[in-house]
Amino acid sequence: MACHSTRKIQVNSSNTDEPKSSLQQHVNYWMGTPYRLGGSTKQGIDCSGLVCAIYLDVYRVKLPRTSAAQFASSQKISEKEVKEGDLVFFKIGTTSISHVGIYLKESKFLHASSSKGVIVSSLQ
Repeated sequence: MACHSTRKIQVNSSNTDEPKSSLQQHVNYWMGTPYRLGGSTKQGIDCSGLVCAIYLDVYRVKLPRTSAAQFASSQKISEKEVKEGDLVFFKIGTTSISHVGIYLKESKFLHASSSKGVIVSSLQ
């Protein structure tokens, strides 16, 4: 299994008081979307594009476009602190961050898999 790190993006409390839509609505909307490197639409999306789209729509937060830049702009938290909406970063076959997903609950996270498209996977 790839090494992972859980991180939090700082958002204004005013941004989270009234989300435009729920995270679960976006999970349902994006599920099954095919993977496309650099993609950002229902026709094809990559992991960081998925995170960007959801954070903008749900939390009204514009994130950097790449997983490495998202990692750099986030704050590390312990696995005990993780909450729905926090980001999970991975180093897959490299020494640098190469993948990102959004933590849901019960050790599950949403991400765009290069082989399966947008899916929910387990961290365990």
